[in-house]
Amino acid sequence: MKKTVLFLLTCLCWFTACSQGIEVKTFEYAMKEGQHLMLDVYTDTLLPRDTLSPVLIFSYGGAWEGGKREDGRPILEHFAHKGFISVGIDYRLGIRRIKEADVKIDSTNFASAYGDAIRMGIEDLYDATRFVVSHAEEWQLDTSRIIISGSSAGAINSLTAEYLLCNDHPMATSRLPEGFNYAAVIPCAGGIWVNDADTLEWKHKPCPIIAFHGTRDELVPYGKVLLANGTFGAFGPDYFIPQLKSMGVSTLLRSYEGVNHAIAGIYWHEGARNEMLDFLFRTLYMGQKLYIDSTETRTDIPPATKTFADSLKETIAP
Repeated sequence: MKKTVLFLLTCLCWFTACSQGIEVKTFEYAMKEGQHLMLDVYTDTLLPRDTLSPVLIFSYGGAWEGGKREDGRPILEHFAHKGFISVGIDYRLGIRRIKEADVKIDSTNFASAYGDAIRMGIEDLYDATRFVVSHAEEWQLDTSRIIISGSSAGAINSLTAEYLLCNDHPMATSRLPEGFNYAAVIPCAGGIWVNDADTLEWKHKPCPIIAFHGTRDELVPYGKVLLANGTFGAFGPDYFIPQLKSMGVSTLLRSYEGVNHAIAGIYWHEGARNEMLDFLFRTLYMGQKLYIDSTETRTDIPPATKTFADSLKETIAP
């Protein structure tokens, strides 16, 4: 009992220390289908504001059916302490809506169900970005350095949003300023998931990507997987990072050999957050062109055995 109390007190002290100086303000950035979409803006009030601040926009994970914007607090607070204006956003959860309507997802509606869920998440991310840009002067923001990040479903939203933006998709061009692009994308166990695509083609050069992924991720493929009779493509970093390298895009890929979807929570680790910041500083402020590709292997634990195909069978109703 004493050890439990001591542990809880330690955690409380840690969160208090991390929160010191952090101010969080909440805004409604959109109203859609009766849902108030909110975002939280994290600012470190102890830091001087003598230059324009970069921005981090974070989308939480939860398979488009769970999660909340506060889930991103560890990375949002950490980046705020480093001078960013950090933004945690709501977005509509398309798979939750389907399940609440008691509709079963099977092979006939998989592509439309997940395609629509991702579309809504990206649309909301674009609208949240537009809201942030509209407050650039008031919040002293550097709109040329807006980074988007996410975990799991939020990482897929973020990566796919950049892909669509680079291909002049109307959903992007109708919502974002002309000529706008994100400064970087940081996906934690994410991929580019699109309907009617068996390969990825880039009309414009994308921004730098900092990707963390397990090679045995059972929920978000590490490589390329075609679903729904080839009509829905799920492209992981093992597929798109080499594409970006050939285009001269700065990338960082941290692969975790044999590790499953647990990497979606890598943003909770201070070391990973500091690595993100170091890469951003070197590419966005020092102008370095970087290609970092490393694999970590744990020899003291067995590799994950559950596959993406196993998870897909559980997701799709018989």
